[in-house]
Amino acid sequence: MPPQLIYRKGWALLGYLAAEPERRHSRLALAMLLWPQLGESQAMTNLRQVLCNLNRYCRGELGPRVLCVERDGVALRRAGRAVFDIDRLAGEPAEVLAILEGQHIFLAGMDDVAGVDFRAWLESTRLALEAELVGVAERHCDRMLVAGSWDAALHMARLLLQRDAWNEAHARRMMRAYAGHGMRAAAINAYARMQQALRRDLGVDPQDETRRLLAWICDGIDLAPVDAGLPHAPGRQDLRRALAV
Repeated sequence: MPPQLIYRKGWALLGYLAAEPERRHSRLALAMLLWPQLGESQAMTNLRQVLCNLNRYCRGELGPRVLCVERDGVALRRAGRAVFDIDRLAGEPAEVLAILEGQHIFLAGMDDVAGVDFRAWLESTRLALEAELVGVAERHCDRMLVAGSWDAALHMARLLLQRDAWNEAHARRMMRAYAGHGMRAAAINAYARMQQALRRDLGVDPQDETRRLLAWICDGIDLAPVDAGLPHAPGRQDLRRALAV
């Protein structure tokens, strides 16, 4: 039977090391992060026990040289390969889609595993990872729109909008994908849903860029792939700005 990671703080420590790529951490700093209520001696003893189990687990699951445990320091070494989900964020669109669809929460259920410093780190790391994931997904979606890959762009835009229902940039991506697909009514309905949500929840109207895109769609302006150009007035750069975050 492969070795199991038996301690909750072992999972927390693995996540902490994974989110701090290639950084060497002092044992004492890790011990006091995970056991802030204990004295240094007891915290270091607990860390040694957790590291022993974590080392066996990583050797079995990740390979012999991924977790580097030294006398005074600990680090994760990826050697240029993707080991965890967070390493896949810069990957192919299919990988980003899988992460978006999975709705994973980084270190779910670990909020209470240590003290206030760990919780503060966990909250900020979750926010940073979410921003990175959304940024990568937005760039993939925009490339799909430029290429005229309407189905793929629509799927990505829909997932983005599910994560942030008030984000008009995501709504514009969806509208453009619908319009590019020839589904003008669906694009107009997407605008109407966004307008309704903004008025109901925030008491505001859609931005000028969103209204301008709606007008182009209603006027039947060809929203073919951007690189092919638009037939008149709203030029290529205008359309890029209308779709920008």
